Amino acid sequence: METKNRTIGKLLTTANADIYTVPENHEAAIDSIHICNESGSSATISLDYYDAQTTTFFTITEALSIAANSVLLLENKLWLFKGDKIRGLASANSAMTVIFRVDESYLPQRN
Repeated sequence: METKNRTIGKLLTTANADIYTVPENHEAAIDSIHICNESGSSATISLDYYDAQTTTFFTITEALSIAANSVLLLENKLWLFKGDKIRGLASANSAMTVIFRVDESYLPQRN
C-alpha cells in the first residue's frame, strides 16, 4: 500500500462546490480541517461529507458563523473511500478558505 500525504485548499464561494474527492482505488484519512475567515466581517460556512456508497450527504457544519479574521481548526479524523467527497460553501464570496491535511492510500485491488 502506497501512501501520499497531501494538503488540499479551496477558497469558497456562495455556491456549493466540491473541495476534495477521493480518487479511484484509494482511501483517505482527513486529519484536520483548517477554516479561515479572511474577511473583515463575520461569515458562515457549511461543509458536507458525501458517502458515495449510499449516495448520501451528511452535514459536517451548517451555517457555522466564524468571526472576522478568525481561524477554526477541526482535528477529528474522517475516513473516506473512493468517490467520497467533501463539499462546501460560504455566506460571502472569497471570505472563507478551507485547507485539509489528507493521507491518501493507494489500494489497487479496491474497486
